[in-house]
Amino acid sequence: MNSYKRPWYKLKRTWIILFLLTFIGLFVSTLPPELSRNITYLTKAYSEPEICEGALAIAKTDTTVLKLLGNLEPLGSLDMLNGSVGYSQNGDSVGITINVRGDKEINNIRSKMDVLAEKINNKWEYISINIRIKKPEALKQTIPILKK
Repeated sequence: MNSYKRPWYKLKRTWIILFLLTFIGLFVSTLPPELSRNITYLTKAYSEPEICEGALAIAKTDTTVLKLLGNLEPLGSLDMLNGSVGYSQNGDSVGITINVRGDKEINNIRSKMDVLAEKINNKWEYISINIRIKKPEALKQTIPILKK
C-alpha cells in the first residue's frame, strides 16, 4: 500500500503561480508611467558626474555658502537618488536638484543645490546654480551662486 502524500504546495502549485502573477501584474499597473523615464534620467546623470561635481566646485567658492554651511562635502553616491533629474528631449540641457551638506555643526540643516546646465560643443555650461537652505526656519533662504 502506497501511503505517499504530495506536499500541499505541489497540490496548489497552479493557484499559487496564478496568484503571484496577478499580484505582480497589479503591482506593475500601479507604478507611475514616468518611472522608466526617471530611471533613464538618473542613469544618464550618474554617467555624467562632471555636471554635479563642477557645480559643487563653483558653489564651494561662494562666501555666503562658506559662512552658512562651511566647506561643502563631496557628493555621495546616493545623493542623486534623493534629488531629482530632468533632461530635455534632445538631452542637451539638464536640471538637477541634489542634497548638499557643509561641515559646520548646525542641527537638522537641510539644503539642496539646484543646477541648470546646457551642453554646448560637448561641454556642460551652467545656466544657473542655486543653493536652497530649507531648514531650520531661521536660515531658510536661496543663495544664488551663478546666473547667466
